[in-house]
Amino acid sequence: MMRLVLSLWLLGSALAFPLHADDTPPDLAARISYHDRVTGSDGIARESIWQEKWLRVGNQVWSQRLIPLPLARAYHATHDATPGHKHFTHQMAARWVSRSDEGELQLRYADSWHNQLVEVPLEEYGQVAFKPDWPRIRHLINPALLDGMTPLDEAASEQARWYEKREGNQRTRILWSSRWQLPLVVESASLDGYRSYRMEVTLKPLPKSLPWQQLEGYQTLDLRDFFD
Repeated sequence: MMRLVLSLWLLGSALAFPLHADDTPPDLAARISYHDRVTGSDGIARESIWQEKWLRVGNQVWSQRLIPLPLARAYHATHDATPGHKHFTHQMAARWVSRSDEGELQLRYADSWHNQLVEVPLEEYGQVAFKPDWPRIRHLINPALLDGMTPLDEAASEQARWYEKREGNQRTRILWSSRWQLPLVVESASLDGYRSYRMEVTLKPLPKSLPWQQLEGYQTLDLRDFFD
């Protein structure tokens, strides 16, 4: 899958932080759109399209997939009506990652449907497919990746620049904003045209009230409370 190939490349850099990123990036709210397409050997093209809300304030990053209310309501109605032990579906909750001054990460999920705040200990990160890569979490990609890419002299928005990398049958392009300290666009595609991926960031106004300040009354649980 294109998404897997891209994810492995985006996560694979262990280089030191380059000049492309600041230690204190600006606070930012955004809506992120994803489009993943692959044509299989059966000739059928399969597409995945989704969006999420994203917020970065200081050492806090909040992200939440946008799920249509009727679909969320139907899912929870079925899930909650099923007898027996309930498992936690992290995809239906907002992800909240915070970093302490000592560099320690804390991962929590806010489930607004059940008013629950679920803490995930380090040893259970794999249960929710979480990788504790703070640069990538904070900037959407690890900015060190740009060091291995070619800067392009193409038209771009203010204080932004296109970068490109070609490797084998794949081409990846990133529109990096030095002002906002994140990619405005990430594109990756096979040169034969059978696989493609695009992530696009649309900036939004910062909310008047931060979501992690609206969790009063939530029940705090540990992810392991949902294990059998």
